[in-house]
Amino acid sequence: MYVSQPVFGLACLIGGLILTFAWPLGPRRGNHILLSIIIVILFVLAAYNLIPVTWIPVADTWQVILIGLGVGLLCVLYRDVRRFLRYFRGKIYRMTHPYYWYGRYDRRRRRY
Repeated sequence: MYVSQPVFGLACLIGGLILTFAWPLGPRRGNHILLSIIIVILFVLAAYNLIPVTWIPVADTWQVILIGLGVGLLCVLYRDVRRFLRYFRGKIYRMTHPYYWYGRYDRRRRRY
């Protein structure tokens, strides 16, 4: 079975856009890191398969990969901002006393 490059690139682009804008954000576990990596990979593959050789020559393929990487990272940034706004809506950081500024290392240290 053969899939042409424009069709594969369009499928990767649509998949990346769906994962960025329509896919649910999910719980606060570490699964979003895997999804962020998948989004970046899909946009790099989409850029590599959709940008024609007449626009950027074959000798400068790294520029195409750089374009896909930049768009993928922007989409991941957008998704992370959505996650932040969803999970930290209405939350206030209440540790304002200087006691909390320097961590808790000194309280755990043993005295001999």
